[in-house]
Amino acid sequence: MTKSNQRFQAAAILGSLALAGSALAGPAAPVGKTVVPPPPAPESTGLFDTVGATLDVGYDSHYIFRGALISEENVWTQLAINIPLAEKVSLGIGAWYTSSTDISYDELDLSGGVTYDAGFAKFGAGYTWYKYFDGSLGEGLGDDDAQELGATIAVPVGPVNLTSGYFYDFNTDGAYLELGAEAPIAITDNFSIVPAAAVSYGFDYYAPEDGFQHIKVGVSFPIKLTSTATLTPYIAGNIPLDTYEDYYDDEVYGGVKLSVSF
Repeated sequence: MTKSNQRFQAAAILGSLALAGSALAGPAAPVGKTVVPPPPAPESTGLFDTVGATLDVGYDSHYIFRGALISEENVWTQLAINIPLAEKVSLGIGAWYTSSTDISYDELDLSGGVTYDAGFAKFGAGYTWYKYFDGSLGEGLGDDDAQELGATIAVPVGPVNLTSGYFYDFNTDGAYLELGAEAPIAITDNFSIVPAAAVSYGFDYYAPEDGFQHIKVGVSFPIKLTSTATLTPYIAGNIPLDTYEDYYDDEVYGGVKLSVSF
């Protein structure tokens, strides 16, 4: 088995560019990696006051990234910072770390990107560096890193948020395209239900050929605990398609995250 195929079965590369899609996800990406910068902080009189940050901690029964099952029983943490650069332009930087309590797997992702809010849509461009620690990807792969560039678009259409993203991976010279949607439903001021769905297509992206890679459906349940803290349990399903169906099984999984903004 080639090194590329080993990595295809053992790991996936996280992207920093995701286009906003339609209605059904919870998470369309698992309640884990943030693929777009956090929303801008409320208007203020000074730059320091407008800088916003979010700290997340969470647990996933399965770490599934872009349709590929990486590991199980994962705990993770993430820090995302948003810095306004102009009235409609902001810079987002973040760090995400996960560790499996089931197998030897540890990953660190560092990302940065710029978002432009045009009103009718948000456009983003970004970069992500993935660090797979020794032993995480199997023999001969533990020291490999991955780098990715991407572009994102998010468009609200009535009650539905449409997302779409295109990501280019330097390791494989391949690309990943994802279209998704979510439709938040407010039940009370402090509780909502968010169904979501996404479908992906790969171009030489950790698979032996081009084709559809997976469908993800799910629902999340954000619970606002305080003005700055939100608890979000979720349940999701992953269905491998053409290029992944010989490598992965259908999975139903879930998890929870706690987010604190400051």
